[in-house]
Amino acid sequence: MRMIRTSFLLIAATVIGSVCLFSEPAAAADESGVYIGANVGRLLSTYRRADLDNALTAAFGGTDSGFLLGPTSIRKSHAIWSANIGYMASRYFGIEASYLDLGTLDYSAFAAISAATGTQAVAVEADIESRGPVLAVIGVLPMTDSWDMSARIGAYRGRTHTDFTSNVGTDTKSGLLSETSTSLLAGVGGSYIISSHCTIRLDYIRIEHVGEQLFERAFNVDLVTAGLSYVF
Repeated sequence: MRMIRTSFLLIAATVIGSVCLFSEPAAAADESGVYIGANVGRLLSTYRRADLDNALTAAFGGTDSGFLLGPTSIRKSHAIWSANIGYMASRYFGIEASYLDLGTLDYSAFAAISAATGTQAVAVEADIESRGPVLAVIGVLPMTDSWDMSARIGAYRGRTHTDFTSNVGTDTKSGLLSETSTSLLAGVGGSYIISSHCTIRLDYIRIEHVGEQLFERAFNVDLVTAGLSYVF
């Protein structure tokens, strides 16, 4: 499924880029119109490892119950992508709907539980993914005929999946948990007109309180994206 989503984005970006190559030279954008776009980006921050360590310790009853946390690690997939369609009611105001994939976060932990009957080794692996639709309003401040600054605010309806495996001694448990949450999304960015129909854009985006079920935590996301948009 991940390969299908990546292939779709590559096809969309290739089509938009090809159309841009055959467009007319750069000119001022129309004041209104429909546009489509494809973007790739990089996560700047998501979960903090300390938060997951604390949540795991609490899930096993804390240190008072004999739980001793050992080494832990986080591996992040920094590449994220989005595809969007929008409508500019004027050069200063628009609305945009998009689909955003925040990539994956892999967490692993090793620990031990001490009891009167002995000590048991603990190993936990969790693979966390979040993706979903975004709806936002956009305000644009033209700087020149070909360069704009913009701000956006909206909502991210994220579905977060956590695939986990837990080993306590010889007892193994695994499962897939999902949680859907609505999070505030805000961002700032800029765009530059490279032809009569095409623009390139760079955005910084902040998403607040994305819910996750296994660790019963909400996390914030900071990311930057770059992409191409085609204006009809």
